[in-house]
Amino acid sequence: MMLPRVICRARRRLLALVSACLVIMLVTACTAGTAGGGSPAKNSGNAGGTDAAGGDSSKVLTFFPCCSWNTTWSFNPYNVNQLGIQNDFITMRLAIAKAPSLTEFVPQLADKWAVENGKLNVHLRDDAKWQDGTPVTSKDLHDTAILNGLRGDGFWNDITGVDIVDDKTVAFTLKEGQPESLAKLDILNAIRPYPSSVYGQLVTDELKQDVIKYFRTLQQNPEQATKLAEARRMGDAFKNLAALKVDKLIGNGPFRLENITTKEAKLVKWDGFWDADQIKFAGIRYLNGSNQTVYPQLFSGNVHLSNVYMPPPILNRWKTTPNSNTALSLGFGFAIVFNSNQKPLDSKAVRQALAYVIPRQQISEAAYGTDDAAGGTWKEVSTGISPTLEELYLKPEQIEQLNKYPVDAAKATELLQGEGFTKKGDQWMKPDGKPFTITFTANAETSDIVTSFNSAAKALTAFGIKSEVNATSGAQQDADQHNGDFQAGMAFVGGSNPLGMYNFLLGPGYNFTRQGNYAGKRGIGFGPKKNVPGLGEVDVASTIDRQVRTVEPGEEMNKQVWNWAQLVNEEVPYIWYATKVYQFPFSTKDFTNWPPLGENNTSELWDIISADMTGGLSLAMQQGYITPKP
Repeated sequence: MMLPRVICRARRRLLALVSACLVIMLVTACTAGTAGGGSPAKNSGNAGGTDAAGGDSSKVLTFFPCCSWNTTWSFNPYNVNQLGIQNDFITMRLAIAKAPSLTEFVPQLADKWAVENGKLNVHLRDDAKWQDGTPVTSKDLHDTAILNGLRGDGFWNDITGVDIVDDKTVAFTLKEGQPESLAKLDILNAIRPYPSSVYGQLVTDELKQDVIKYFRTLQQNPEQATKLAEARRMGDAFKNLAALKVDKLIGNGPFRLENITTKEAKLVKWDGFWDADQIKFAGIRYLNGSNQTVYPQLFSGNVHLSNVYMPPPILNRWKTTPNSNTALSLGFGFAIVFNSNQKPLDSKAVRQALAYVIPRQQISEAAYGTDDAAGGTWKEVSTGISPTLEELYLKPEQIEQLNKYPVDAAKATELLQGEGFTKKGDQWMKPDGKPFTITFTANAETSDIVTSFNSAAKALTAFGIKSEVNATSGAQQDADQHNGDFQAGMAFVGGSNPLGMYNFLLGPGYNFTRQGNYAGKRGIGFGPKKNVPGLGEVDVASTIDRQVRTVEPGEEMNKQVWNWAQLVNEEVPYIWYATKVYQFPFSTKDFTNWPPLGENNTSELWDIISADMTGGLSLAMQQGYITPKP
């Protein structure tokens, strides 16, 4: 899953933090569980999907996007059905952040950049080409930046304009006071240029001025910005952009698309890539499958790399499998998110009561057990950010001040009664006399989340709040939660920036969305205004979104993290229940020269792969790693 963990913070949509599952040569499943119920396409070869003669592992690398099987695909990256086709194997971004750093990058499409006179000048590689043989130019980057503004990409909160300097250089004019380091993170790590020959037809001088005026106004007065005629025209332009029919995918990365259906896509190595000699595979291919398909292939050695979720029994078996290895990279969080706009969940006391009833340790261990390498562990998190970032940005005495919400039925009862709830027999009744029930919404393919949610629903039902789990398709679950058509849902919280973690759920990507496919939707409906400790009464979404763009690591960031930690702890817009460990089982049976592992079973490159799946794996291949054995 493109998981949100997204260091790439500029595209704040779940499909933009839901990362893609990956595997070398075979099929895999998402880290969160079952990865699709579709069957392999006809003529797809053996059960593992490999059609290379004699199992020649140097010819095929299999990859497929998480949670989107048997769906209509679009080559248009601005269409809701683009589903991760534009990734770092096919279309490169400007640079990749070195996780967990917020300031260091590995060059990709851009080879150098510098801030001069308030402008971030980005220079593109001279040898970068599109797969139709034409050079990648500054017009491609410029036009992409304008069009990305139509869907609300966050880097536009850092800048006041973008201009072509020369054939290979684009200047991003930083807004006054904008920290350079955060602007670089938003622009370099997030922008993936698309060919102007395809999309540039929609970029006009008028559209550019609309985008510039809208975001300048947004930076000063968010409410006024939504009322602008420019905002309406941008909305119309985005509809046209998203509807644009793109017949051929033209990338600039190490692989190119050869064929695609609703079940699979086949990519082949592109010799025009600047580091093609480093890539040791002749092809790459998407294929859907399930855990039940992956596990036997993993144990037989046919799968060479996966991030398939391994529950304790599978993990124990894998540890005794010949040639088996497991990288355990930086984790992220699984959270239960509440719809604060739907009664009675609009009551802080009710959300607090649920926090006292839901046994977080129990529901985490129901899915992952207690092995630290089993894909997820329970750690007491009361701040809304990961334990790792808690240690970096908060003091122990601050964390101790926060409510830990231990399982406490008496406290939950007191809170509900204080809100006018009564208990009739074994059932809690709302103040209007109707039964208090809760439905958890989950992607049916994320089996570990479904398991955790079933455990939570059982605990609530036992307490007197009849609960159930609605396990639906990933696309439906995503749409329901963005639209605000849910009660309790699933969320991933990750990244290296603690304010970015808060922004993922509380910011405009998931909370009162302003731009893109879900513009005007409530999402989790938290706010829009709340009294944030240290900040006063503020618009939640725009404030945290602005802070992500303006607050650099240091004393001020620590201060703001504490403010939001107190808000999340008191208001309970979401509950962190599991700290996810990214499992990367890999085999040395047929491949060698994997990225090295340190004493903690990870390394800088594995951490990049964990934080930025396709980017990290593409980077590993560009550096000559993962080579077939002779």
